[in-house]
Amino acid sequence: MKIRTGIIVTGENFFVRQHLVDKVWDSIESENHILLVAPRRVGKTSLMHYLMDKAKDNYFFLFIDTESVNNENEFYRKLLSRLLTSKFVKSKNKVFSFVKEHSPVIKSIGPNGVEFDSKKETDYFSEFLKIAKLLDLEDKKLVLLLDEFSQTVENIKNDESERNAIHFLQTNRELRQALSGKIQFIYSGSIGLENIVRQINASSTINDIVPLKVKPFNKQESRDFILLLLKNVDFKLNDKLLDTILDKVGWLIPFYLQLVIQAINDVWKEENLTKLSEVIIDNALTELVEQGNYFEHWHSRLRTSLKTIEYKFAKELLNAISGTETIHSNEIHDLAVGFGLESDYKDIVRSLVYDGYINNNDDIRTYRFNSPILKMWWWKYVAN
Repeated sequence: MKIRTGIIVTGENFFVRQHLVDKVWDSIESENHILLVAPRRVGKTSLMHYLMDKAKDNYFFLFIDTESVNNENEFYRKLLSRLLTSKFVKSKNKVFSFVKEHSPVIKSIGPNGVEFDSKKETDYFSEFLKIAKLLDLEDKKLVLLLDEFSQTVENIKNDESERNAIHFLQTNRELRQALSGKIQFIYSGSIGLENIVRQINASSTINDIVPLKVKPFNKQESRDFILLLLKNVDFKLNDKLLDTILDKVGWLIPFYLQLVIQAINDVWKEENLTKLSEVIIDNALTELVEQGNYFEHWHSRLRTSLKTIEYKFAKELLNAISGTETIHSNEIHDLAVGFGLESDYKDIVRSLVYDGYINNNDDIRTYRFNSPILKMWWWKYVAN
């Protein structure tokens, strides 16, 4: 297994957690629509690709990344284009005959995608629904994997309006209902869809979707994962040092485990070492934090997703935690009062939890950083 950070992992580089894969398949075969729930960097997108690559015989998956979409019509246009260019639909001559006869807005379908007639005003939701209903799936079931869907909802909310975002969620629900038993949807995103819809009072628009948590690795999974990574580095780990790494990483997700193993290997090579120790591991972590480029997106995400006063509150909250170990909910409330956010701050805290910054797993009233490594970086480069 090769070290892959910040990119989609597929094939032999994907670490299969069979219990998680089985859980997803159980839900798919129960004909549920699914929301993969997890903070960023936990591996939701890679899991989607694994499902697609290892699809069961009677299932066909289509993956669509909608992160940059900020308009409802654009979203359905993208879905329609992806559907019509898929191998699955290309084999259905009936669809192409229908498109040619009844969809004048589609000028051509070729190897480079679908060419739409830009001169014609088109309701792509209706167009997608019309063609999807026509599909003769025979003995197949179609599953659409919609990655970064929650970002799309937030884009529409921020770039257009909350009203438009709610309408978008409503048409998605309508689509699921209209295509029930024919097409299933699996949604994912690096930000919390449940938190977004709660903020705009639209939770009813997703109450037909089954949430499925993608949790961090447990310790045994982490050990197995690291042992696979060690096959492509120059050093070895004994059990004691392996446990040391797990303790220092803290938040056991593939991203951080891979970063640390790569950092240790870099120090090993640069210093021409022959023996590993805890001091060397600490030096590697220091080097990793000082590089900074792996962590800047955690800060920039807040700047782009929150309003000015909300960003200042979130930053100050994370600054406070990075300088200590924990912060009590009473202190968070007092901090929010200082920013005039006493009625809204809980939604911001929920976002920070979902997005993977902090957690209150040990005590519901006490928050800490998920990752000790991110905590070190935040303290050095943001808080000071």
